[in-house]
Amino acid sequence: MSIRLADYLGLLRRRPPGGFAAPATGLRWLLGVGCWLLLTAAQGADFDWPQVVQKARERAAQAYQPVSAPVPQWLLELDYRAWQDIRFDPNAALWAGQGLPFSVRFHHPGSIYRQPVAISQVEAGQATPLAYAPGQFFYGPEVDRQRVPGDLGYAGFTVYAQVGGAWQPVAEFLGGSFMRAGAPLLPGGVRSRALAIDTGLPSGEEFPVFTDFWLVRPAAGSRHLTVYALLDSPRVSGAYRIRLTPGAQVVTAVDCELFFRDAVGRLGLGPLSSMFWYGENGPPVDDYRPEVHSSDGLLVHAGKERLWRPLANPQRLGQQSLPVPPGTVYGLLQRDRDFGHYQDLDAAFEAQPSVVLEPQKGFGAGRLELLELPVRDGLNQNVLAYFVPQAKVRAGDHLSLRYRLRWGDREPGAQAGRVLATRVARQDGVSTYQIDF
Repeated sequence: MSIRLADYLGLLRRRPPGGFAAPATGLRWLLGVGCWLLLTAAQGADFDWPQVVQKARERAAQAYQPVSAPVPQWLLELDYRAWQDIRFDPNAALWAGQGLPFSVRFHHPGSIYRQPVAISQVEAGQATPLAYAPGQFFYGPEVDRQRVPGDLGYAGFTVYAQVGGAWQPVAEFLGGSFMRAGAPLLPGGVRSRALAIDTGLPSGEEFPVFTDFWLVRPAAGSRHLTVYALLDSPRVSGAYRIRLTPGAQVVTAVDCELFFRDAVGRLGLGPLSSMFWYGENGPPVDDYRPEVHSSDGLLVHAGKERLWRPLANPQRLGQQSLPVPPGTVYGLLQRDRDFGHYQDLDAAFEAQPSVVLEPQKGFGAGRLELLELPVRDGLNQNVLAYFVPQAKVRAGDHLSLRYRLRWGDREPGAQAGRVLATRVARQDGVSTYQIDF
């Protein structure tokens, strides 16, 4: 198998220079990747979307059972840099060299990625589990290859597609219920989550996680890739169908069916998270970079009204709520596209994608909430925006949702009359407001 060699992109930072190690050869390659291909050719089981929904419904009818983590402690103790040095061999990618429009590369468990997920391939209505093999990975200097178990599983995966005539990463499913997308996909940046439960409440937040994925083998020439997933947590189980369409703007169309074991105090639908350390509107920071943020504002498009709320790094937890009508579009945007305003070659903040959520079903009346946490660096995401439905969620409830996420540098709606800056001057007891369009 062969695939165009591409530089691996880390989750939070670019990996150190040096590229990939040379592909493995000989017995190690044959036993590692060859055995994996043999295992994935095993007989599959019947599969369709109603079955995923039924699995979620059956899980919700039972007591929550957290998945036990088989990852050795020494792998979990790796720092993030050491984990980044565990690199998937692109020659072992799913569908590589088969003339298909997509390929998939997998991530190794370890460091902050403590829970493997079950991943299967769906072809002709048959689902076949994908078997992990250590021979698919190049291990860095801090990992003893001989200590790595042969049955770990994967922590997640990255989808590659041909964009502009070259293979590029366009979407990533890694950790919790997170998803990122962009063309190309850059390290860090804005992310979406499946759900937010009791975020900002004194009782503490509950974090649902994806436990199972099914990747549908695309037809030659297809423009879309379909991913199915199961979500689980103590109070909810869910089935997700995600249709990925890459391009200059990556679109992920999401359908989900949620089944609640117990009541939820505050349910956040369509959560979007990002990082804002400092920008042009805040006090100066002792750093060589003029601004450090993956998003600079929250856009709200409710009917004919468009609102823009610049992000901030508050001194204490900040939480704002805005009642909105059904169908309100919202997103976390990176409007400032000038490299000179960031001067960070590694993070490329000026190229980070914006994400906009377009609700289509199940959001109804409710409110948007914006949560901002204080941070002292740009390593952690500290901004979360989500929709809270007006109706309370009780045990036994079933919610059906449909929405679309658009990832890229385009802002939805007309661009005329866009406000660039608002300035206030006070003199002799009179305030003057100057608005730049």
